[in-house]
Amino acid sequence: MASVEQTGRAGSGGPRFAGQVALVTGAGRGIGQETAFRFAAAGAKVAAVDLDQATAEETAGAIRADGGEAVGLAGDVLSSASVTAFVAEAVRLLGPVSVLVNNAGGGAGFTMDSPEQEWDRQLDLNLKSAYLVAKAVWPVMRENGGGVILNASSVAGRWAMPGLTAYSVAKAGIVMLTKSLALEGAPYGIRVNCVVPGNVLTPALRAFFDSQDDPDAAYAAAAKAAAVGRLGEGQDIADAYLYLASPEASWVTGTDLLIDGGFTLGVHG
Repeated sequence: MASVEQTGRAGSGGPRFAGQVALVTGAGRGIGQETAFRFAAAGAKVAAVDLDQATAEETAGAIRADGGEAVGLAGDVLSSASVTAFVAEAVRLLGPVSVLVNNAGGGAGFTMDSPEQEWDRQLDLNLKSAYLVAKAVWPVMRENGGGVILNASSVAGRWAMPGLTAYSVAKAGIVMLTKSLALEGAPYGIRVNCVVPGNVLTPALRAFFDSQDDPDAAYAAAAKAAAVGRLGEGQDIADAYLYLASPEASWVTGTDLLIDGGFTLGVHG
């Protein structure tokens, strides 16, 4: 089982989020899991939400084993009823949600070769889900004097890439959702920002490399495409979430923070 300490970042954030509740979707693995670990290490109580109860509980269990406070909650971000239920459960068990990280998402495929239902699924998973969870925590944050909502976009939402049309459209929509909610939330002390990751070495990306004829060559080419010469790690994105949720970012709202190791400075710039 993974632990907060195994991420190499345990305790580095200090108690900046002591007493706060962070709800992270897609927290069972990859960026979401790393983000849950980072908030816990910084003192937050964490609601780790994942479609699979076992993976959600694995993340929460690792946090508890390291001395933190966390609950693992099963939840389907595509279902408004499920979203309402897991947000209510997080509030019941941990207290009012002060930080939401809308991390759940994913998908690929050539849109014109896919059934109509796949278009709907990818837009729902990568865009509508962020709206649904934000809508569920909104009244909680308003009633408690504010909060922070953080969304996951992608470089694919800025630059067109083959085989990612529906995903790209959704991730572009995340940026405008973020900016619009930032305006609507400002009078209530709710800040809304998003991160725009490049190629991050998540389990899904590892599986993609492994499926290639020459996995090592595919990995090397992807790493070389970034100006810094490496792929991103989950902690790179988690650290950005931590900053955007922190008091140091109290004057930051409606931004889309590009974190791509310089990938878009080259042929995609």
